[in-house]
Amino acid sequence: MVELVIDPVSRLEGHHGVKLEVEGGKVVKAKALATMFRGFERIVIGRDPRDAPILLQRICGVCHNDHRLVSLMAIENAAGVKIPEAGLLLRNIIASLQFVFDHPVWAYALTGPDYCDAIHKTGLVRFDPITGAGVKEAVAAQRRLHQAMAYIGGKVPHIMTPLPGGVSLEINGDIISKLVSIVEDMKKWAIGVGVGKTALEHTADIAGYIIDDVTSKLNAGKPVEPPKDPEIGRGLYDLVSLILVMANMGLKDMGERDPVMLAYGFLEDYDGNRYFPPGFFNGEKFEKFDEKNISEDVTHSFYVDDAGGSYVGDEDTRKLKPAYGKVGAYTWAKAPRYKGVPAEVGPLPRMVAKGFRDGWELGDPLNLRKDLAGGRTASNALARNIARIQEELLLIDYLENALLQLAEHVGKKTWTEYEIPESASGVGLREAPRGALGHWVRIKSKKIDNYQVIAPTTWNVSPTDGNGNMGPLEEALIGTPVENMESPWDVIRVIHSFDLCLACTVHVFDGKKWAKIQI
Repeated sequence: MVELVIDPVSRLEGHHGVKLEVEGGKVVKAKALATMFRGFERIVIGRDPRDAPILLQRICGVCHNDHRLVSLMAIENAAGVKIPEAGLLLRNIIASLQFVFDHPVWAYALTGPDYCDAIHKTGLVRFDPITGAGVKEAVAAQRRLHQAMAYIGGKVPHIMTPLPGGVSLEINGDIISKLVSIVEDMKKWAIGVGVGKTALEHTADIAGYIIDDVTSKLNAGKPVEPPKDPEIGRGLYDLVSLILVMANMGLKDMGERDPVMLAYGFLEDYDGNRYFPPGFFNGEKFEKFDEKNISEDVTHSFYVDDAGGSYVGDEDTRKLKPAYGKVGAYTWAKAPRYKGVPAEVGPLPRMVAKGFRDGWELGDPLNLRKDLAGGRTASNALARNIARIQEELLLIDYLENALLQLAEHVGKKTWTEYEIPESASGVGLREAPRGALGHWVRIKSKKIDNYQVIAPTTWNVSPTDGNGNMGPLEEALIGTPVENMESPWDVIRVIHSFDLCLACTVHVFDGKKWAKIQI
């Protein structure tokens, strides 16, 4: 048995490493390493509850909007505040904008180099780092979508308009026209059609042509580049080609784990209905979600033994004390569990939940996971990657519909008064691009007495718990091929299928020894 340490793992948000044992050319043991200490929750203790969204959105520079929105949900839940319908619509537009520009960043900048032509001779020249035409176009598209976010949020990153009780922005014709114009332009680049025809409809119409065109170029050893046809979205062409190359590389058989998945759901309308539903898939059936089933284990975490708890909402933030060097511990991440078991979060669980509730034409568009990835509920590297791309199609359509609804709310109130409760508890649960995000707050004497955060990557990168259950990433890495110890690309591909964000999971670096490997 040979030990392989990759630290840091590059092309993800934050500081992450893995310590692996390799035997017979495959990973037989895995430890996921989060190399920083989390301290954000302790920062807000004793503060005005209205400070929490402002401070805690700084947990991350990528999904900053999500932390602000979920923190607002928590303190509004504690105060019993229901925001106006117009304000809720604006928040949902902010949330869907975040997803629409976040997923392409993963495709082109974070996982793209794992499959690009410059390194792997795959024909995917548009994914070549820095120089690839697709990368350049995606950066330009993200800049435009950031501009849209700045129009609605005040600035990017760390938007300012969502506040306790709603949103401070007034809806008018000018803001609507600016947002619709940007999203229409980006949809034409991404899908090949503007406002009117849905992304799902257009994709279904042209997917067959794209698959045939890409396949012929791959078989001929030619660069995979889209035709000069405005109806063939350049972004869609790239993503289909990426899926086909991933499938050819055998990603269906990498990163496999028991398909136990969790989704909190999000994009809730005024009547309480969520576009993406909450739920727990236990590997066999889809169950109703209950946040009281969420616990945290710290057996192998660098924290004192009583820093966890059987219900996260009852944990005492003041007990979140470092215990670096604790016997058996190897990470700063805690181990969240649902009903005592590790659960994967992210686009795949969201799409699985969507499929169980709304049908698989929405839960598995074009049957891609069923046909290519081993099944609609299979959990492997290819299934995760496909689900993220499928979700992009759904969210482009959701965002377009939400923008068109703005006209009905011109001049309407977007916020309501928020009064700090004397004493109360609140919970905010929603989805960030990387998965289920939860904030729990307890207010006493109108000040924050306790605050807990479980970020998506905390679930996925969690360590083995006291019952011996590996975290989702650790389990997924078992069996991954390692053909070259100096360039373990398949290991990196499995890690990137989770699109980790360690900045959300842990904070404040505390370490003295670095190990590194060139990737």
